[in-house]
Amino acid sequence: MKICFFTDTYLPEPNGVAENVALSAKSLQARGHTVHIAAPKYPSYSDHDPQVLRLPSIKVYKNPEFRIFVPLPEKGFHRLTMLKADIFHGHAGGTLTIWGWELSKIKDIPYVFTYHTLLNRYTHYVPGNLLRPKVAEIATKVYCNLTDHIIAPTARVKKELLSYGVTKPISVVAGGVDLNRFGREHAGYLRKKLNLPKEAKILLYVGRLGKEKNVDFLLEAFQLITRQRKDTRLVLVGDGPDRKKLEHHADSLKISEKTIFTGFISRDKMPLIYPGADLFVFASQTETQGLVVIEAMASGLPVVVIEDEAFEGVVLDGKNGFLTKEKPEEFAQKTLQLLGNPSLCEQFSLKAREHIVAKFSAARQAELLEKIYRQVITEHQAKHRRIALIRQKILDVRNYLNLYQRFARFKGF
Repeated sequence: MKICFFTDTYLPEPNGVAENVALSAKSLQARGHTVHIAAPKYPSYSDHDPQVLRLPSIKVYKNPEFRIFVPLPEKGFHRLTMLKADIFHGHAGGTLTIWGWELSKIKDIPYVFTYHTLLNRYTHYVPGNLLRPKVAEIATKVYCNLTDHIIAPTARVKKELLSYGVTKPISVVAGGVDLNRFGREHAGYLRKKLNLPKEAKILLYVGRLGKEKNVDFLLEAFQLITRQRKDTRLVLVGDGPDRKKLEHHADSLKISEKTIFTGFISRDKMPLIYPGADLFVFASQTETQGLVVIEAMASGLPVVVIEDEAFEGVVLDGKNGFLTKEKPEEFAQKTLQLLGNPSLCEQFSLKAREHIVAKFSAARQAELLEKIYRQVITEHQAKHRRIALIRQKILDVRNYLNLYQRFARFKGF
């Protein structure tokens, strides 16, 4: 098939959507398909992949950076309008994705959309409270119902879309992970990079330092952990608008000496980072799937996360990690249980990797996407056949009436 992705965020942006789009394209290409990617143009960044079509954009938000597509008649825009494809696939739901939908109608190409982000949980990034959660839900409903098919990363997202009033077909396809990149190799890299002693136990968090990620909860739980385990360190990988606030919070909890803010680390370094930790900790309840949790598990890390529907079928409580209530005491207790039981930790590590290999490989995701594409294309063609049949029947009736009128005139009726 000839497939075209439309995405409002892409490399070099360090986020899960950009990573998932790139990996999905790579996995589909490995299955013999041609995949073009229409994405915003970033200053001072160029692609090595000729299939990536960069379009003019302007920055509307700095941290995390978000750019909107500007439809200027330049080379990339012209190439995209002339592109021949069997199916369009939108990601992220911004201006470029919406324009992809408009182009699909002009060119009569079926359009699939992946709902990556629960937008009603991110309205605090819009200045002046101009966007309310309910407005985001209504906009999501309207847009999704204009598409041919929706892809949800988890059953939780499908359930939420249905609650908004989305009526178009929804398939659940989990985001995949490149199993060749993540594993237990390079286990000493992180410790060496941070100059930590061999006996230190490393709790790792990866993600944006923003309100929606609930990192302040991790700091509060970590304070309880350090009371019993002086050898623990909390390593926070990432950056964001709340970094200064979180650094002050760690200082007020008197854990700043044991809390390490690494700042941004590029995606190509992350396979070196994960295996250096002892546990992965995560407290966000705004995820559609939580790609970093899957990557950590693929790297063989046991995980401790707050209970959330996004982790259904990912974190199996008591088998490859622990699910807890949003209570610092419970979260700390489960973390301490793993730190104090090396054999249980090793057991969870093996199960974590095995589960991701079986359920969340990028190859499996590509296979499921391929089936959905073929189904949507078949339905699109069948719809055209039905429309053509109706038109033919209308034409047949017109022809019959014309013949009848001529016959009637001939007979003098």
